[in-house]
Amino acid sequence: MSAGAAFTPEEVERCWREALALWDVHVHLSPPEPHQPFRPGEAAANEPLAYIDLVRRQVFVHFDMLLRMGARDSLTAVLAHEIGHHVRFPHTLGWDAELRVLEQRLIPGLGQSLTNLFFDLQVNEFVGRTHAEALCEVYRGFLRTPDGRDKNKSRKKKQKEKAPDPGGTSPLFCFYLAIYEELWRRKPGDLVPADQLEKLEEAYPGFRAQARMFVQTFYALPDARLQFIYFCAAFIRFIDLPSEVRFCIPLGGDLSTPDEGDLDAAVQSGGRWEDALNEARANGWLDDSHDTKESDPLDTIRRATAHLPGNDGGRLRRALVARYYRRLVDQHILKLPASPAKPEPYLRTIPEAWEYGDDPSTIDWTLTVISQGPLAAVAPLRRELEADLPPPSDLGVPALEIYLDTSGSMPNPEQQLNAMTLAAQVLSASALRKGATVRGIVYSADNPIVSPWMYDEETARDFLFHYIGGGTWFPVEQMEALAEERPDALRIIISDSDFLANMQQEGALPRLMRAMKRSRRVVAFLALPDDASARKVLAPVLGSPRFRLATVQWMSDFGRAAAALADALLEK
Repeated sequence: MSAGAAFTPEEVERCWREALALWDVHVHLSPPEPHQPFRPGEAAANEPLAYIDLVRRQVFVHFDMLLRMGARDSLTAVLAHEIGHHVRFPHTLGWDAELRVLEQRLIPGLGQSLTNLFFDLQVNEFVGRTHAEALCEVYRGFLRTPDGRDKNKSRKKKQKEKAPDPGGTSPLFCFYLAIYEELWRRKPGDLVPADQLEKLEEAYPGFRAQARMFVQTFYALPDARLQFIYFCAAFIRFIDLPSEVRFCIPLGGDLSTPDEGDLDAAVQSGGRWEDALNEARANGWLDDSHDTKESDPLDTIRRATAHLPGNDGGRLRRALVARYYRRLVDQHILKLPASPAKPEPYLRTIPEAWEYGDDPSTIDWTLTVISQGPLAAVAPLRRELEADLPPPSDLGVPALEIYLDTSGSMPNPEQQLNAMTLAAQVLSASALRKGATVRGIVYSADNPIVSPWMYDEETARDFLFHYIGGGTWFPVEQMEALAEERPDALRIIISDSDFLANMQQEGALPRLMRAMKRSRRVVAFLALPDDASARKVLAPVLGSPRFRLATVQWMSDFGRAAAALADALLEK
């Protein structure tokens, strides 16, 4: 390994051994290697000084950046810092996820998680017992770099200011550095920009005293939960607009982001914090402005994913919401032993000539070569994939077609619990666990969304999260057409009184009757205070053995009622 002219392999190996000895633990990590730019040929923004690739269990160090910062002698401290994150703080990404969920309760709308700052304060206290000056060199050098100067600037307030804006480096980052000055007994201005000391004291009276108090209190707390609550309560003073919080620290790339499983477990961890929150309130760290009540799980999910960049937050939020609904479904129906997911069966359509502009992946080269011979390259044939018509289940359970009303009278299921969506998922999971197949039709005013036949719960659950919003028109024309295609299916309509209004429109009820005659059975599963109005409107079909009416008086009973309905309809 070559770390560049300034660092010999022998020197890097020596620093690595010293860093491991500092923590006195055995770790399964490879010796450090030079960081390779994330974008070859250019210096990408926010490239880390050091980090651990947990997939390869490999430590990387940006040796050139360490030299530019003037912190060449800090390599051992930097490596010890990375090892500290791996072995103790946070040690697991599940713990990091739990803190991310809580900080959104204490500081709603936070634009960037503070957990890296929190863990750095813990790691650096340990490493700084023997390498404080080396860490100071890293922070001093970092403030001389473009990232240190430009990405920690104080942001202009968008609300009426309560105190003068000190300008320069943000107050939050300055307070973070002031803590290290107090921890390592450095003079004010050793790490905090000296020209901002007076401005900070004016804007935040007692700024230095609070940093001193933080050090005396934070590291003496016996419990990590209390430490984090105290940390948030202290740092919130230096946050004017939570959504505008952005900072960059020299060792900020050393923590991986918790995954879907970590955050899902954290969403369910609220009860484990109640004792710590009660103690924090008793100590005066939290006041009435801190909303410490445990929020609705879907709101917790929204808060925990809202700050993620790009589309990551949306995809992660949907996955977490799916897990939440799956737990609700499992409360109502028996969870069968897991079995390998069956692939969705597809058949190829008849061959057609492929034309320029068509999807190249649809070309069937095997068929083309066999049939076209020498002309294969200039006259390829394409074949689309279409879902095979599902056979009846081995248990004799009918294929299930669910018509889900997603009009504006019901909430978006990703933001609030939608009782009708839950009922649809209970019914689909019941059928799928019995070996049947499911098709979903999500509708509102027009243009219903129709799924192919689905064979596994994850696919069905994801589809049934679709939400349209708006007025309501039951797609009776669509039902009539699908009944022609699959007359042996069981069809269930999940709606409320809007369905009755739709059936009173001209021609609607006759269409429903024609679809019913071509179905195994049609069930109207409606949220109604009583069934009198439904019996009056649906009187022409109530006497048919192919039609059933089921009503639910309270929305909160929809999931339980769906489970009972599934037992009645899907048992052999």
